[in-house]
Amino acid sequence: MTCPSDVEAHAAALAGLPGMTPVRLAKVTDGFTPVTAWKALRAGTHPADARRRFAAAARATDVGEVAGSYLAADVSILLPGSTAYPSMLVGDPGAPAVLFARGDPTVLEHRARVAVVGTRSATPYGRQVASELAADLAGEGVIIVSGLARGIDAAAHAGVVRALDDTTAPPVGVVGTGLDEIYPASSRALWEEVAARGAVLSESPLGTRPRPGVFPARNRIIAALSDVVVVVESHLRGGSLYTAEAAARRGIPVCAVPGSVRSASSSGTNALLVDGCIPVRDATDVLVAVSLACAGGSGPMCSAGAALRGDPETGPEVGPREHRSVEPLPATGRRRRSVATGVVLTSSERRVLEALDDIPTAFETILLRTDLSIAAAAEACDRLVQQGSVAYGPGWWCKN
Repeated sequence: MTCPSDVEAHAAALAGLPGMTPVRLAKVTDGFTPVTAWKALRAGTHPADARRRFAAAARATDVGEVAGSYLAADVSILLPGSTAYPSMLVGDPGAPAVLFARGDPTVLEHRARVAVVGTRSATPYGRQVASELAADLAGEGVIIVSGLARGIDAAAHAGVVRALDDTTAPPVGVVGTGLDEIYPASSRALWEEVAARGAVLSESPLGTRPRPGVFPARNRIIAALSDVVVVVESHLRGGSLYTAEAAARRGIPVCAVPGSVRSASSSGTNALLVDGCIPVRDATDVLVAVSLACAGGSGPMCSAGAALRGDPETGPEVGPREHRSVEPLPATGRRRRSVATGVVLTSSERRVLEALDDIPTAFETILLRTDLSIAAAAEACDRLVQQGSVAYGPGWWCKN
């Protein structure tokens, strides 16, 4: 690892000032480079710090020592615009002004990414499902993103680590503490494995200990990094629902694993299903959701299997989010009518159009009615949407 640059060191120093939060950091760096923001805070002239709350701490901080601490901890400092900063966070409304990493954050690029999240108080059923689902998806070349928390998150990453070989996608963890503060302590070995095989990310500076506010905040990063979010088990007010909400606000499909109606650990996931989230029984259901997320945008198709791995000979790579996200429908529940006249439909498009109802039709229903492959059906749906004949939402399609 190379020594942090002057700009990176100043960004880390800003993040580490007592009382600095991600929101305040975004304000002090808005229109300022980390170096100029630091100088303004030290001088007490920064417009975002009218009360000079950070001036004394900035004057007492040695930026060189800060840089040395990150070098010693083997933690990279990532800034928007740098090659290692995740491209899917660029332009996100909640993008961190600085991100810290152990491992190789570039593994996130050009691959499908699925967040697998859930309750800390997971049942044996939930842990087994999370582990098997994550391992199967990683075996298909899908990056598993999770929070490395106790319960479902740890089970998902443990499943990936156990299944890792030359063809398995590496895991990525997003944590709320500093990368030198492993929480829970019992997950130390798992943290080390994830960092060695993939990457562990945090927006919290070194030395940040566990506290209530950092975990809901980090969930927006988990969502923003993902093409699809899967909630395996969650209580009715579980923390993983923050991730689901953050995904929904970004137009990212949310899936849920059904659980027993008698299990409190599945009350939140079952409620998500009642609200219309995509049900997940196995990895194939998730791969369908990823294909739909890719096909729903205006860019190239992304089908399951080899295309998810970014194989240039068998399928396109996953592109930037603005070309992939499934946008939420307007309040009317329909997109604006713009049906093209005189358009000649392919056989697949005709079969899909005939299979659709005037009310939302699940993708699985389309597959059953058309007998098309996942890729062919998703491509036909995408073309019909572009023509204005079909409206769509997360996991469903209907005639316009």
